[in-house]
Amino acid sequence: MLHYLKFASFPILALGTMHGMMQGGNWMFFGITVLVAVVAIGDVLLPDDRSEPRMEGELFLNMMLWLTLPILFWVSLCFSWAVAPNDVLGLDGFMKSVFGYDRLQIQADTAWYQWLAGAVGGAFLFGAGGTNVGHELTHRTYSKRDMILGRWMLAFTADASFAIEHVYGHHKNLGTPIDPATAQRGENVYSFVFKSWIGGYKSAWRLEKQRLDKFGQSVWNPVHSRMMRGNLMSLSLYLGAFYIGGWAALGIFWVMSAGGKTLLEIVNYMEHYGIVRRPEDKVEPRHSWNTNASVSTALLFALTRHSHHHAEADQEYWNLRSYQHAPMLPTGYLGTILLALVPPLYKRVMTPLLNHWDEHFASPEEKKLAIEASIKSGMKGLKSAQLGEQMHAQRLNKAAA
Repeated sequence: MLHYLKFASFPILALGTMHGMMQGGNWMFFGITVLVAVVAIGDVLLPDDRSEPRMEGELFLNMMLWLTLPILFWVSLCFSWAVAPNDVLGLDGFMKSVFGYDRLQIQADTAWYQWLAGAVGGAFLFGAGGTNVGHELTHRTYSKRDMILGRWMLAFTADASFAIEHVYGHHKNLGTPIDPATAQRGENVYSFVFKSWIGGYKSAWRLEKQRLDKFGQSVWNPVHSRMMRGNLMSLSLYLGAFYIGGWAALGIFWVMSAGGKTLLEIVNYMEHYGIVRRPEDKVEPRHSWNTNASVSTALLFALTRHSHHHAEADQEYWNLRSYQHAPMLPTGYLGTILLALVPPLYKRVMTPLLNHWDEHFASPEEKKLAIEASIKSGMKGLKSAQLGEQMHAQRLNKAAA
């Protein structure tokens, strides 16, 4: 039973944090505080989750995913209503008379920086919920229902490109220089976010245009173009926020949307950081960083078991295996995200892990690519870079002799 209940952690956490933040004032910091305390610290203190039970209650497991969409609508509605200058559909009177909830007074007592903290908390819900679950569902190309639900979840982070580029681009090109979502050794997370964001969007347009050209259809026609439909879905959410709460609601929704998308790109950064692969080689578990951290695994619907996901992309999250001998991140997802935000610290932590990957996971051909990547990175302590320099010196000595 516990193996099922752990995957109810996101809906519970989302509803709980939103209840706290709707109290306004310093309660707006509740979402960020809970995430750091529960997720990052929990991953460090609790033992890894290496369990691989046989799970047959697929309706419950799917319901935990499908619930994400109404939760995202609810989060958006709550924030848009909270900052609205006027009563919306008589909700103020109803909430005050029935529950004693004075929304306008709470609004007046909440400072701008507290609203910003609440929006950042909402961005984590958009990313951990919308993007993550949308990722799971848009991989289910066999289910039109799940594809539609997944694309609506991705619409909250204005990410129509992800369902196309990730499924048909990233899974084919990961670990190679042409993949915008693979971070190179020594690459800074802040520059990577923009590179991956823009590169992924351009790649998705290109892939969609190539698909539609085969049928003589325009990529600009929303009837046929998944990119145009996805963009219109996102536009409808922005317009809805503006209709309910005006410019303030639009601003908060943008922070949550852009923040959720940024969170995705930071996750992209750490999931394949520094790993190399030849384009002609099969994608294997060794080409992704993995983690079995307990809280991250439960909260993110086993996205953390990334090595198995890339080995078998069509597997549902409850069937993903722990792959204990795959390349491992230094800690859980949120902890690694926090490390990545401090580039010198992240490089220091990842250097021995990259050395281990080069020695134990890289094929002979990949060892050569690793040498090139390590030298280009300029990172100190990478053994493959030192090996490459030694080989270069030996060639020069032979040439001189």
